[in-house]
Amino acid sequence: MNGERYYTYRCGRQSVRFFVLDSNYMTPEQVEWLEGALRDSHDRWKIAYFHHPIYSTGLHGSDVELRRTLEPLFVRHGVNVVFSGHEHFYQRLKPQHGVRYFVSGGAGKLRRGDIATDPALTAKGYDRGYHFMVVEIAGDALFFQVIADDGSTVDVGTLRYERPH
Repeated sequence: MNGERYYTYRCGRQSVRFFVLDSNYMTPEQVEWLEGALRDSHDRWKIAYFHHPIYSTGLHGSDVELRRTLEPLFVRHGVNVVFSGHEHFYQRLKPQHGVRYFVSGGAGKLRRGDIATDPALTAKGYDRGYHFMVVEIAGDALFFQVIADDGSTVDVGTLRYERPH
């Protein structure tokens, strides 16, 4: 946006702030900026999104180095939800340290069978077709629906706001 690799913006009247990161080049300057932006945000919903997943059971797998860098900031500053892509499937992960993670790469080349089953990590996975996500926030509720290219619902649910610990 406007030539920036990472930035933040507030959406609507729902006290929702998005943190957009460049996971291709996670520089010390970007990490320092994120720490300050998260610390200074008093929005109820803090949502981060970037390309490479820090949790995934897919072909590319979890970016563990990125996790070591970002997850402590997410936990310390109360990030509620993280969206990423990179994998060519949908995966909703079980909450990790109080943060909810989604991987949605459903517009890329289909790679059936690339999502491994890990009951300790995966809440829902889908790799049988293209998909898109619809997300809506109203007060203390985040509603999500994942729709496949054939019109069927792949996943649907509601996340409730939880005050950071």
